[in-house]
Amino acid sequence: MDHLLDELISSAERQKLNILNVVVRKDGMIIARHDYVLEQPQNLWSVSKTFTSMAVGIAEKEGYLKLDDKVADFFDRKRYTIADDFNEITIHDLLCMGSGQDVCPVTKALNSGSSINDICDLFFSEPLVYEPGTHFVYSNADPYILSRIILKTTGHDLLDYLNDHIFAPLGIQKPHWDKCPLGITLGFSGLMLCATDLSKFGQLILDKGIFNGSALIPSSYIEKASHLKISTEDFHPFFATKDSQAGYGYYMWMNSYKGSFRMDGLNGQYVVMLPDKNAVVTYLSYQPEKTLDILKLTWDTLVDKL
Repeated sequence: MDHLLDELISSAERQKLNILNVVVRKDGMIIARHDYVLEQPQNLWSVSKTFTSMAVGIAEKEGYLKLDDKVADFFDRKRYTIADDFNEITIHDLLCMGSGQDVCPVTKALNSGSSINDICDLFFSEPLVYEPGTHFVYSNADPYILSRIILKTTGHDLLDYLNDHIFAPLGIQKPHWDKCPLGITLGFSGLMLCATDLSKFGQLILDKGIFNGSALIPSSYIEKASHLKISTEDFHPFFATKDSQAGYGYYMWMNSYKGSFRMDGLNGQYVVMLPDKNAVVTYLSYQPEKTLDILKLTWDTLVDKL
């Protein structure tokens, strides 16, 4: 396997793709890697969302919540003004980016220069346009709301909860994760991990939550999270490819390569699970443009060699 990544490396160089680290695991072992730079913790951007999703799965298993719970029931109606139609949004709807809003409230506030103190205020102030659970609209508010629900139901901040249930058992030192102005873990971005540790998490997902014989994440939840929950056929940003329109699970994207799925973050952060190859490919990058060209390297230069 010494030359497994040769074609990927040369193709990335021709395309001037700024990959930082790539790690390939097969049958549970690292079989190849290439470090363009010495690995260090990087912002995973929206790959962070997948960790939030897994926290929800664990909390469900521990009896703190159910996927069909109504989101509004977890919030103080004296503190937040919650319109009647918000009573229909479930945890499932947030996990698949199906809140019913037609814009991300966080992005909207950032673009308008509005204050972002309590993201819950932004979320409950943004009207619903679609029936919850029916229409995919990518939103950073949805996982933040789930971070708040994890805190309320378990009594632990999202990072602390995951440190106990995932990071520590995997031998990963408790990472940094950005917090909102209220001191609550964002849930949607800002988690910092190096490629090796991120690949361990990818392996855990591929192994249906089992590590050293212990179930860290319920396999039934990972089965749900890694399969199509909502269509992304109408998702047409300028950067979209067929890998953007293969569907979405619970904070994981379906790939154009049949049966595979991925974690996906800004600037080319990817963890690609390939069940038919029993393999995981992890990329950390800084590629502000044409980021999906990095993912495409997997299909063009690597998957047939695994």
